Amino acid sequence: MGNSTIILLIRYFNILSTTVMAFFAVYGAIALFGKKSNLNIFRGNAFIRAFCAASLLAFILEATLFNFQHYLKYFADGEFHTLGVSPMDSTVILTSDGTAAEKFFKKKWNAATDSAAALISGGALPEASFKENGDSTEIYGGVIFKNLNRRVTSVFIEPVFSKTELIQVGLKTTDISHTGGGVTTIYRGLPHTGYIPLQRCGKISELEIALAGANTAGASKITINKQIPLYFSGLRLIVVTLLVFALILFAHKPLRAGISYLLFEYRFNPANRKQNLIYAFSAGALIIFSWICAYTSVVDDEVQAKQYNKYLVDALIAGRAHLEAGNPEKMLYAERPYDVRWLENNKYERDVDWMSDWVYYKGKFYCYFGVVPALLLYVPYNLITGNYLSNHGGIFIFAAISIILLARLWRFLVKKYMPDVRFMFYLLSFFTLFFASGWFCPLRFTRFYSIVSSAGFMFVIAGILLLFESVERDKPDRSKLFFACACFALAVGCRPHLLFASLTVPVILWKRKLWKYLPLAAIPYMAAAIPMCVYNYARFGSILDFGFHYNMTTLNTGAHSLLNPIGKMINIISASLSYLFTVNRYSLFFPYVESLPQHDRFLWAIPKFHDRGSGMLNFPIVLYLFFFLKSIIIKRYRSKTFYISAVFLAIAAILIVVNSYLVGFSGRYTIDFAFFIILPSIFCAYYRCAGDSGDIGDVQARTDGISVRLRYKATYILLAFSVFAGLFLFATTVTNDITPGNPVLYQYLRQSLILFGIV
Repeated sequence: MGNSTIILLIRYFNILSTTVMAFFAVYGAIALFGKKSNLNIFRGNAFIRAFCAASLLAFILEATLFNFQHYLKYFADGEFHTLGVSPMDSTVILTSDGTAAEKFFKKKWNAATDSAAALISGGALPEASFKENGDSTEIYGGVIFKNLNRRVTSVFIEPVFSKTELIQVGLKTTDISHTGGGVTTIYRGLPHTGYIPLQRCGKISELEIALAGANTAGASKITINKQIPLYFSGLRLIVVTLLVFALILFAHKPLRAGISYLLFEYRFNPANRKQNLIYAFSAGALIIFSWICAYTSVVDDEVQAKQYNKYLVDALIAGRAHLEAGNPEKMLYAERPYDVRWLENNKYERDVDWMSDWVYYKGKFYCYFGVVPALLLYVPYNLITGNYLSNHGGIFIFAAISIILLARLWRFLVKKYMPDVRFMFYLLSFFTLFFASGWFCPLRFTRFYSIVSSAGFMFVIAGILLLFESVERDKPDRSKLFFACACFALAVGCRPHLLFASLTVPVILWKRKLWKYLPLAAIPYMAAAIPMCVYNYARFGSILDFGFHYNMTTLNTGAHSLLNPIGKMINIISASLSYLFTVNRYSLFFPYVESLPQHDRFLWAIPKFHDRGSGMLNFPIVLYLFFFLKSIIIKRYRSKTFYISAVFLAIAAILIVVNSYLVGFSGRYTIDFAFFIILPSIFCAYYRCAGDSGDIGDVQARTDGISVRLRYKATYILLAFSVFAGLFLFATTVTNDITPGNPVLYQYLRQSLILFGIV
């Protein structure tokens, strides 16, 4: 999705949401101040009246607190603007009131001597950001206003966009106390862009504005002290309204009683049509959210990025195993073909002679990543349409199907094991299952890596659902058992180590004393294993070789096999602990939750990835697993889901260790095992709320009502924070790539969700 399309969608959304919220605000004003009015749209519903009052207050806050920059004009000294370059001197910029201004332009700058360059470097912008379009020459230019001697509260820039969609701007000011500045970005077409608020100490004597690209240095119109217009964000209005609405419900006793009933008394009823509609709407909202995330992520058009959706598709359609790209015959003369740094230093050009993350073996390039998603989706799409399905398109399809399957699975588990659960617990847990299961990586890091991860998750969820449904009744459903095992087998064709997810099958059959069905369960695995073994043999001459050690990536997998056992053990322990306990960075400013890189926390002598990632501890619902450990140690009770939780946690532990051994620590692998940790955590939370014995039938006999409510309150807080953490991790990818998706959408979210209008 291009920037122009995203900007158009943002505008429509902003207009629609602001209009809707304005309707509620107007009714709120009538309800509060026009008590004798005959206008009674909502028939006096107390909750809707409270929501309308909250919307009215949100508009008031929007016009004052969140738009405080609009009122900075009253603390400024006069407005003026540039008129263009002087015809007498090309370095002089004419201004409307005669203020002295000069144009500057430099192709090379010294960070130690050039003030704008030092400013830009201090603003954490890479030097490469300031480049002419289509030219690698590092340049920057801008305007210096001298002898201002006035209070400046805003700068408005109307840049001349050429081929670029954004322009980076560096500002440096000198006032009576100190010299300082910062860096900001102007986006083409984004509402309210170009206005830069300033809050300096007294009068400014000199103002320097540096713009990336010499073509923008003198052609832009700059206005000093122009009043920043009011900007009403529909998204912020919705968020603030909901927050104020929650406060009103908490403060108003009659309304609080109604909410208390919904939270602590209103039970899940699978036959309730209203509950089913809410649940279906929630699943649909997650699908739309996934679509937005996938299609606003950065698209990579390099040859490397087309490995899966193009070159592998062409190979499979042509009936060959190798990929036709690059110069694999040249690689035959490479002394160290799997050392990418050696290749770069010996005139082997990346994306021409070789491609990163492609597999090289005996003079040919192959695709290491599982072939099943390509066979089931990408190849049929190409045969039917004649086009290549994009990476993010396939990831979204797998995500949408996964959400539907996850909704069905959670509903099945609740009906079977939690018949007395509160509806709010049921709904909030469903959101937690999505936001804490690692989807914040594939939907934001839409590279070929994520295709197999998202497809593997989908098949695992489908397998678990069908497996549970197959043994639901006294007489097992053989067809569902067969297809459940087929889904688990297909998951292996996506990511081989997901084979360990199949441990669920023998445990469930053993629990139900259905060992005689094991031969039936083995058939799909054999049917899937034969073509996979043939495919492996055609590529690498071995039925069990998936090509991991031939992958041309920054991680030299072949060299890692030579690491001593102590180094390997350190890798496993450190990476495993990172998957569990790496703490995110939390702040009061958007995006509120960010993953941290782990490179500097480990020994560089150990060649393994230690990238950005989010440990499971950041989803505090997992703290309930301590009660699962308590049940093991004390052995006082066994809940109905004890064995399911045990096998799921065992699968998670195995997958964590395998990932730690093979790759190390990277956020995008969280989706492999997170679900197997989150689901048992929710089970434990439910039984903890119900009482230690796990027998829901006599909760009131063992636990007084206040205690039950306190437990539910604590659980709701942990679930809500888990959703919060996962939701804002979507703002930035949790991997070694720190790109936050489309910059225009990111800026809109930043403007809408900032605290008190402070960027």
